[in-house]
Amino acid sequence: MENAPELARLFPPAVRTWLLARGCEDARWVPADARPPPPAGAVCQDFAVDFSASPMRWLVLRLQFTCAPGLSPDEAQLLAGFLASLAPFLSASAPYVRDPWLTLSRETLLVVEHQLRNHLNSMLMNAGVLSLHAGINGRDPVLEQMESDGQRCLDMVQQLLHPPG
Repeated sequence: MENAPELARLFPPAVRTWLLARGCEDARWVPADARPPPPAGAVCQDFAVDFSASPMRWLVLRLQFTCAPGLSPDEAQLLAGFLASLAPFLSASAPYVRDPWLTLSRETLLVVEHQLRNHLNSMLMNAGVLSLHAGINGRDPVLEQMESDGQRCLDMVQQLLHPPG
């Protein structure tokens, strides 16, 4: 389940842990009118996000269980209730500005922060290599600006994930 990015994006840690304990290994959005068959040896349960104003109204959330029978009827009802409780939040803003994800966990944000740092560092190192090939001696104002912009991006991500106080 931890290798399933949709689960990390869709559910907060407590719900993911609950699903993991029941054998859920994957979650995907699939078209409501043309649902693909489940993979061999897997059990899938679909949950409609039945919000008429939702940008995801034409999709269903498919949970995949490969080493378990899936959710019991009572557990499926609990999960459906959780998804239904999100309706006011999904319809709180205009449809064109709504985020299609239901939740975004802190773990997902930390992964994004790590990847952003890696990409920015790679970009800055490549810029340094380019300046060496261009025969620039000493500090290059363009590279200094790139480094400053990269650091500001990292600082902004840091503020979002680790606010002061």
